[in-house]
Amino acid sequence: MGLQQVWLSYNQLFNLFFFFLFLCQLTCLHAQLCTQDQTSALLQFKENFSFNKSSSQEYCDDFGITSFPKMESWKKGSNCCSWAGVDCDGTGQVIGLDLSCSWLQGTFHLNSSLFLSFPRLQKLNLAYNDFFMSRIPPEFTRFTELKRLNLSECGLSGKVPPGISFLNKLVSLDLSNNALRLEEGGFELLIQNLSKLRDLDLYSVNMSSSVVPKSLLNLTSLRTLWLGRSGLHGEFPSRIFHLPHLQNLGI
Repeated sequence: MGLQQVWLSYNQLFNLFFFFLFLCQLTCLHAQLCTQDQTSALLQFKENFSFNKSSSQEYCDDFGITSFPKMESWKKGSNCCSWAGVDCDGTGQVIGLDLSCSWLQGTFHLNSSLFLSFPRLQKLNLAYNDFFMSRIPPEFTRFTELKRLNLSECGLSGKVPPGISFLNKLVSLDLSNNALRLEEGGFELLIQNLSKLRDLDLYSVNMSSSVVPKSLLNLTSLRTLWLGRSGLHGEFPSRIFHLPHLQNLGI
């Protein structure tokens, strides 16, 4: 084989490689396109809120988090997988929403589109907004794939829906610094199915009707546990200090 033939063979292989690379990029881009129903659901959810910097700035500045109206850039006709705060998997399904510190001000509606169109949602962070003392909708239990839920400091009130205990894939749950309460025995019910929890923050959640449940000792994956200003009473089990992964404890 002459040098010219060898060069042509290498040149053909080179072109073939970049052709397949181009096809791969097209496939990946196509897979990342958000579905139309999820795009519509997110835009409908956006309509429930206005943007007010003061609803986020104070708390976010305290934690060194940049606050900005993430949903303000969400526009009809664009790919929602590219929107601020939205995370998609390889098929274009929304699996994460991080709307913390997003200046949101408004009320949660029980029939919100948020609860109907995201069966694969794994992460939801709505911390540091102002939901005008809304209740936590029981429809949160629809998020059966949820692993991380953060509703800290966002103006929620009322009872913590017992159905949250059925989100048994949760590894992180933060309901701190709201006007929330757990009814008698509610803490026991809340954690009974959440055996995978690593981080649990119920700081200032009113649990004055509950005693410290022994089932806390079943949360063997716990790294962080915050129960301060909760009114929880009863003898705190000393064996909690022997949980193998516990690093932070506030009671």
